Amino acid sequence: MDHQKAAIHGFRVLVLVACATPALWLVWAWFNAELGANPAEAVVHFTGRFGLALLLATIALGPAFRLSGWVGFMVARRQLGLWAFVWLVAHALAWMGLDQYWDWPWIWQDLWGLEYIRYGLAGLVLLVPLALTSFRATQLALGRTRWQWLHRLVYLSAALGVVHFWILTRADYRDVVIYGAVLAALAAFRLGCAVVDRR
Repeated sequence: MDHQKAAIHGFRVLVLVACATPALWLVWAWFNAELGANPAEAVVHFTGRFGLALLLATIALGPAFRLSGWVGFMVARRQLGLWAFVWLVAHALAWMGLDQYWDWPWIWQDLWGLEYIRYGLAGLVLLVPLALTSFRATQLALGRTRWQWLHRLVYLSAALGVVHFWILTRADYRDVVIYGAVLAALAAFRLGCAVVDRR
C-alpha cells in the first residue's frame, strides 16, 4: 500500500512538473528574445497547442486506467484537467492581451467575424462547468450519473478545439491531423467500452 501511495504521489509530481515547466520556459524565452520575430504569436500558438494536448491527455487517462487498472491515472485526472483549463485560459488571455492589446471593439469584431475564434471560445466555455465541478464535493452534490454526463462535454470541447486548430492552420496540417486522430481514437475507445459495459 505504501509503495502504491508513493507511486501515485510520484506520478502527480511528474504531472505538476510536466505542466508547469513549459510555463517557466515560455517566460524565460519571452525575456530572452527566443520566441522568434513575432513573440506574441508564438505565445498564443504555444499555449493553445499545449493546452489542447493536455486536454487530450486528460481524456486519455480514463482509457489508461481501463487498460492497466492502476488507480493513479484516475487520481491525477482532475489535476491534469485543471492544468489543461489553465493553459487554455492562458491561450485566450494571450490572444486578447498580446495579439489584440485588450482592444475590446476589435476583439468583439474578430469574435463575430472569424469562425475559428468562435469555435475556440465555445470549446473553452464548455470547460468552465467542468473545472467548477471537478471537486469531490460537487461530484457528491450532483450525483455520480449527472456528474459523469456533464464531464462528457470534455469530448465536445476537445473536438471544438481541434476544429479551431484546423481552420487556423494554413499549410502544414500534420499536427492538427495528429490531434484529431488521437481524439477520434479516444472517442472510439470510450464508445467501445460503453457498448461492452452495456452488454
